[in-house]
Amino acid sequence: MTQPEFGATPWGRAWVRAVESTAVTRPNPLLPKARSLARNNAVTDLRTEPGRVTATVSGHSVHIGLPLWTQAPDGVVADHTGDLPDELAGTLTVAVPLAEQHTECGCRARTPHCAHVLATLYTLAQRVDERPVLAVTLRYPLDAPIEPDWIPLRDIDIAGFYGD
Repeated sequence: MTQPEFGATPWGRAWVRAVESTAVTRPNPLLPKARSLARNNAVTDLRTEPGRVTATVSGHSVHIGLPLWTQAPDGVVADHTGDLPDELAGTLTVAVPLAEQHTECGCRARTPHCAHVLATLYTLAQRVDERPVLAVTLRYPLDAPIEPDWIPLRDIDIAGFYGD
């Protein structure tokens, strides 16, 4: 079985399910174009912060507002790489349904979830797959951001770094 392109982890799958909801009465004709945009690296400059995702997609500015949680979820402890236990994904609702997102795009589409917004969400799912703690930090600002595999140079003891 091959690894899925979008939503390889339970954390990323939650975001893909928000985009590809089974509650709709007919398929969204924009999804193939959105997946193609995400697959072909048309989503650039993706930035995330609690409650907000921004990106540029094929020259169009995309802004997605997400509702924040009022309190920190229980049991969220990430390791130094930003990974979270998969079991926790079943207890938290990290992805925001499309109806609860506040979106803006610079294109001329008349729908709030144009192909550019959907491509941004697919790319976000890939980023969440790479670093699951992002799924939580999008909804609640954690006290200490977790940056994998690095420490500031000022924290290194220069005198003892190479030994005597």
